[in-house]
Amino acid sequence: MKNLELKVKCKSHRAALKAVKLLHAEYGGILKQRDVYFNISPGRLKLRTINKTEHQLIYYKRHNKKTAKISNYYISEITHPKRVEKILKEIYGIKVIVLKSRKLYLWQNVRIHIDTVNTLGKFIEFEIVCRSQKDENESAEKMNYLKFLFGIQNKEVLKYSYSDMLIKTKERS
Repeated sequence: MKNLELKVKCKSHRAALKAVKLLHAEYGGILKQRDVYFNISPGRLKLRTINKTEHQLIYYKRHNKKTAKISNYYISEITHPKRVEKILKEIYGIKVIVLKSRKLYLWQNVRIHIDTVNTLGKFIEFEIVCRSQKDENESAEKMNYLKFLFGIQNKEVLKYSYSDMLIKTKERS
């Protein structure tokens, strides 16, 4: 699968929620996520637990750049997460663990995340899911519309993932 994604620091969750209302986006619930990243290259591999009940192994490749980014990814549901984490830790080692609370909203083929990430703060993330060439062709225009509606300037777009930001924060400590 492919998506076009963009992440920014959130100045106000209240303002973001107003923009979500203007879209008439469907509320998808609160997702408490634990992402365990493993030391692999190329790409990224994480074991995600959602609300302590759903478990996914996610592999993706994406370039770090200060614009919206195309991400190629694979997701597999996992039934024995503790066993999988133990095996992957033994093979690769754990790079970092990201803990976040995510309010999910769905609009057309867009996942809107209003996130609170432990240690890092509040963020907005858009993921435009591209299931077809048509979706991919329309994704840049759709992203520009979302940036306009949410009042996001190009200079506010973040280059790095939460995992990268956490690693940088730990290195400075």
